[in-house]
Amino acid sequence: MRRLLAVGFFLALTVLALLLLAGHGPWAGESFWAFDESHGLNTGDVPVLAIWGMGVVGCVLLWTHDS
Repeated sequence: MRRLLAVGFFLALTVLALLLLAGHGPWAGESFWAFDESHGLNTGDVPVLAIWGMGVVGCVLLWTHDS
């Protein structure tokens, strides 16, 4: 059950992060790494990636923790 929860949380976090990264709202901020003319990373993506990373660490801990 614990591993199923970890996979579910990982999938939810990843889908939400991708949706936020794909957004082009006014809060996106300045671009600092362009992949091409219309795609790249901006300052608004940094918190999304940081929170996604923390969530993934939590999923790994949930997956590997023995109790």
